[in-house]
Amino acid sequence: MAIELKLKLKDLTWLGKVFEENSMISPFSLINQEGFDEVDKNRLIEMGIVDGENNINAKFYPLFETLSKVDGFVETTLKRGPIKSKKMIMTKDNQRISLAYLNDEVIINSPANTIGMANFLREYTGGSKLTSSDLSLEIGIKEAFVFGAICDLYRKDIFKAYSEEEGFIYNGFSKEMLLEAVSKTRNNTQSLAYHIYDINGGAGQLDADELGEILKSLEEKEMIREENSIYYPAGEGILFAGNFLIVENVIEVLVGQVKEDKLYRSRFTMLQAGPLDLLYLEKSEDKIIMQCLSADNASSFISSVLSEKPDIA
Repeated sequence: MAIELKLKLKDLTWLGKVFEENSMISPFSLINQEGFDEVDKNRLIEMGIVDGENNINAKFYPLFETLSKVDGFVETTLKRGPIKSKKMIMTKDNQRISLAYLNDEVIINSPANTIGMANFLREYTGGSKLTSSDLSLEIGIKEAFVFGAICDLYRKDIFKAYSEEEGFIYNGFSKEMLLEAVSKTRNNTQSLAYHIYDINGGAGQLDADELGEILKSLEEKEMIREENSIYYPAGEGILFAGNFLIVENVIEVLVGQVKEDKLYRSRFTMLQAGPLDLLYLEKSEDKIIMQCLSADNASSFISSVLSEKPDIA
């Protein structure tokens, strides 16, 4: 039987007290909002969720019991300018419940509508089967961070030419310019370097010697070229940077699993700069995966993550 409930966060705090022990990822453990009073209790009674003795109605008890004991989750966050939408699927065995948070309220659906959630994201990403770049890298964290900064420098010069209504001629960058750029990375959704920094939780310090080694490695991979100590994007690097201009959508996916009282987590980010320009970012051990996907492939991948039980331990 399908159930949909719209509750206040303080309702969850109060309802969670019914259960003697909640899992570490249960919303009953994570949400602690005070202020629940008799007015709120009467509202839950009118909804048929509880009776006058604070007992949960048998119709809803299995749903709340599952929320109490959940051992896995998939959280998706869509950011598009001022729009930010967070949805979560929580799992216990073969049971799946979705939660959508908005301000101080939450919409709960049991069973989770994973197809609906995937279609919601697809409304923003589109469904093209084409991609404008074949970029596919699995490289060291600092190497990926530097490549992101190189792309950012190139993109900024393109925007400058657009704003000044000039023909675009790229003058390249020096080691000094790049070293300054990587040292000033900040929280900016338009910065590729920042997104790489964020998904890794930092990138460490870079000095001139280490930067020189990274530039040499990227040159060997034919991602950049050097002329008279001035560097330029090259090959798939310049094709990608030239197309991936304005980040329109950011989709962050966090997967969690509780196993033997430990919480394991994995995450990936998708950046979209247009209908044919979508970049997948994931940290894998000591490397960063950077891969261009079509919007259709990205939607299918997210759909499979939403519909499968987390298994990352």
